[in-house]
Amino acid sequence: MKTMYLHKQNYQHFAENATVPADEAERQAKLEEYAILDTLPEDEFDSLVELAAMITGAPISLMNLLSYNRQWTKAAYGLDVESSPRSESVCQYTILDQVNFEVEDLAEDERFFDMPYVKNAPNLRFYSGYPLRTSDGYNLGALCVLDTQPRSLTKKEKKGLQTIANEIIARLDLRKQQQELQRLNKEKDQFLRAVNHDIKSPLNGIVSSTHYLQNLWGGDREELTQILNMIELSGRKLINYTSELVSNSMEQGETKLIIDDVVMDDLIQDLIDIYNPLANAKGININTHLSTPGTFKLDSEKFKLIVSNLLSNALKFCHEGDSITLDVKITGVEDKTLFLYISDTGIGIPAAHLPAIFEKDEDHQRQGTKGEISTGMGLPIVKKYVELHNGEIKVESIEGMGTTFHVNIPENMTG
Repeated sequence: MKTMYLHKQNYQHFAENATVPADEAERQAKLEEYAILDTLPEDEFDSLVELAAMITGAPISLMNLLSYNRQWTKAAYGLDVESSPRSESVCQYTILDQVNFEVEDLAEDERFFDMPYVKNAPNLRFYSGYPLRTSDGYNLGALCVLDTQPRSLTKKEKKGLQTIANEIIARLDLRKQQQELQRLNKEKDQFLRAVNHDIKSPLNGIVSSTHYLQNLWGGDREELTQILNMIELSGRKLINYTSELVSNSMEQGETKLIIDDVVMDDLIQDLIDIYNPLANAKGININTHLSTPGTFKLDSEKFKLIVSNLLSNALKFCHEGDSITLDVKITGVEDKTLFLYISDTGIGIPAAHLPAIFEKDEDHQRQGTKGEISTGMGLPIVKKYVELHNGEIKVESIEGMGTTFHVNIPENMTG
């Protein structure tokens, strides 16, 4: 493995004269994936380090991880140490290859004879270590044993040390997998909350329409037909959304685009029909401006979820007498682009919330003007689906005056 020498003036993260592998940037990225630096002591690593000392008969054994400018000790036996400059470490040489690095007498080696741990207490003389090497070939650090007397390890002792180094990596991999499982479980919980959010909107449309028929309907046959059509459309939206969930599950969590030739006027009108009962119940007017001739290629179900979430969000944060404007236009002939603007005159978004508006942030959840519950999941999903279409989304808002979401999506010809 090639080595290089970097100085502070060339790369600020490295200690002066530190020796680093040629793939240092990738190695550091791999180390960060394990999220192990500066964690608390763990018995399983302490026990393995002690076992290394017992097998080799060494008074000192360490599990060291090499960050940019320091050597951090995860587990130690026989020596009280936590962190030291990387440029002064012996392990910086161990990680340059995949085999044992051994120095029989540190005091006789020009690289180490002047180091404080050799000249002064603990007056170390002997070092032997194996790199902590991941399955894809990155040396995160080293398992090493040290002594205050010059010596060397036998072949059997070296084999034992290497076996323990491999076991440490196996434990690190298991620890990483457990952390990933915890992350996936958290994402699953957030996903279920998002499902709850997106299913509630059409259900609310059905409930509002039913309530209107039971308590307010005056007997006009044409109006009855319209409301029943809205209930049917809401039911179909739930069926389509359920199909989307099943499809995503079958793809093992991968979210893919299923491209349709979409008549945008019809799609938007269907959604407006679904949300009008909710708007009427709150005394909110929805205006539409459509300039969407012909068809447009995109994933219709995901686009419906984009518009549905933005409309639902606008309705949630509007008072009686407020209005929502939905403006959709398609530009271009060969390379078409769809522009969607959803504006409202509602309560707006606090300026402090805007930088993280598309992130999953429970701290910034707010109730709607009628106490509607917010999961904080709608806008992250919108952003995900917009970007899946290679589109962009941004928001402008003034608290107390209203909010506008801008979405642009290029026509997708391939999926």
